[in-house]
Amino acid sequence: MATPQQIDEQIELEKSQIDQGLARLKKNTKDLEQKDYASASIYGCTSIEQLLPLLVKDIDSARSRLKRGRAGHAFKEMSEHLDGVETEAIALITCKVAFDKIFSQDQTQRLVHNITDSIGSALEAECQLRHYENTVPALFNYIKKTYWLESTGTEQKYVNVKTKMSHFNINTWTPWGISKRRQIGSSFLDKIISTTNWFEKRPVRAAKHSTYAIVATQEFMDHRDEIMDIAELYSPLLWPMLIEPNNWDRFDNNKRGGYLINRIMKGHDMVRRGKCTIIQGEKPIKFLNQIQKVSYKVNTDVLDVAESLMKRKISVGKFIPVIEIEAPTRPPDIDTNPESLKRWKKESTDAHNTNARALRRACRTRQTMEAARRFRDVERYFIPWSFDYRGRVYPIPAFLTPQDTDFGKSLITFEEGSPVTPEAEKWLAFQVATTFGLDKASMEERQQWVRDNIDYITLIATDPYNEKEWENKNESKSL
Repeated sequence: MATPQQIDEQIELEKSQIDQGLARLKKNTKDLEQKDYASASIYGCTSIEQLLPLLVKDIDSARSRLKRGRAGHAFKEMSEHLDGVETEAIALITCKVAFDKIFSQDQTQRLVHNITDSIGSALEAECQLRHYENTVPALFNYIKKTYWLESTGTEQKYVNVKTKMSHFNINTWTPWGISKRRQIGSSFLDKIISTTNWFEKRPVRAAKHSTYAIVATQEFMDHRDEIMDIAELYSPLLWPMLIEPNNWDRFDNNKRGGYLINRIMKGHDMVRRGKCTIIQGEKPIKFLNQIQKVSYKVNTDVLDVAESLMKRKISVGKFIPVIEIEAPTRPPDIDTNPESLKRWKKESTDAHNTNARALRRACRTRQTMEAARRFRDVERYFIPWSFDYRGRVYPIPAFLTPQDTDFGKSLITFEEGSPVTPEAEKWLAFQVATTFGLDKASMEERQQWVRDNIDYITLIATDPYNEKEWENKNESKSL
């Protein structure tokens, strides 16, 4: 049973989880707004999801009127430019650009002419890409495979296609022009404004003359606050616990198990996406509460190896450290030698793309290492669990659990160990051989392989830095 001091330590840990999670949520939201990516924020994604069906319905209605000759000359001319683009795509592009501009930290981005021009440009880019895909599909697919990397943004992809098409003298696209772009952008911006009461045009004083900006109404600000309040329920970091989690109650769904502070558990029910009126059976609840009493600890031997591999920038399976390459040095003749400038730009782009991909691929590893370091010196920790709607059991924390990645699972061990029996040794040998790659061999063949290679397996375990023959397991099934 936890002592008062241990309970206080757990409460302080949970307060820290709440503070860190909230700070991370606010920082991510602010960073997205500063980068003009408000559409990717939590309130942006949620609001666009609600707005899209309404905007699609409005655009479809206008297109339907056009077929009956009732949409007007202006919409008919505009529709001809977007004839090959689905209504859903038009609505999504319009919403994304509008949210990015309206909630930008740069006040000038909210001016009507900037928003309409951006919407029109984005729609023209979509039409131009589709045009090239239809007229020169082989070249378009080559550009996609060669130049559209994981770290390449939408705007850069468009620039890549335009540049390469120009190199191959493919000039079959007729630009819309700024007047047409703004006319088209203005039409769809007006549809966003008329579809909801979220935005309005408001006069502002510019440097030389008055103009209009698009601002959020109080109705939308209340809507955004409501979304962010809900997001805050799910924002606390979910670490393991220093003491046994609270038991779940079979008959009282309001009595939450798991963490001590209600603010963390408000976002986590005993049954995920389940019906609150359904009462669970006695045995499942007993099982759930029982596995919450199992104590774990960090395997410091494996963590030490991981720290060393992290410093050496060596990847092993699901363990992927951040491996950055240095950007090329600026050549001294870059101002006078066009070839040198071209080569330097290409090498810089390749380095940037490689580092961006490496940072994303290493995200899970970095978060796992952060959790392992936090609990490295903890004598024991516990994991709160819950059901999904099918009755399966999942840990609430994302790290240092038995359902983590292979690397994450290697970092944990039971606090209360058990002697290894001869039967356990057989299954351990079976797992070692299977992990090495002998997953098609029989039980006896796998165990025999371990007996034949026990010396080298021991050497790898005791000196994993220098003995890395296991890295070549895909080329050879024997050491």
